[in-house]
Amino acid sequence: PSFAAGTTSYTASVANGVSSITVTPTASQANATVKVNGTAVTSGAASGSIALAVGTTTITIHVTAQDGVATTTYTVTVTRAASSVATLSALSLSAGTLSPSFAAGTTAYTASVANTVTSTTVTPTATQANATIEVDGSTVASGSASGSIALAVGANTITILVTAQDGVTTTTYT
Repeated sequence: PSFAAGTTSYTASVANGVSSITVTPTASQANATVKVNGTAVTSGAASGSIALAVGTTTITIHVTAQDGVATTTYTVTVTRAASSVATLSALSLSAGTLSPSFAAGTTAYTASVANTVTSTTVTPTATQANATIEVDGSTVASGSASGSIALAVGANTITILVTAQDGVTTTTYT
């Protein structure tokens, strides 16, 4: 809701790209003191930068009247959205060379290996650190090699599934 002196609890939502926020509290009494998250703030001036984690961050604004006795506490609960980035920034194989060369927007690749090569590993690196990666259904840490993947003679499809921090957005590389 819009600010009203009698309302003490507020909510706000921000995109994942917003990692900090400031609050500008203005006291109705000229000699009242204001603290934001325990730090004194001049009435009408912006607070220091408040870091926002993904999820909820509660900001407390404590106003004390000139008499030092009457107080009001306001809370603003800010919800920062999870990242929706589900891409790779790098992809490599232990055997074979990707064709075309890796590019974040390209999701389909081929690689050829000698007939004597019976396995490979895949090393995918997520663009966003909190994304998860699965190679052929097994979880792989970003920047780490997958387990050994057996190769049969002929075409072999290896599927890399990247799931964004939001748990909804996905990209599949093959």
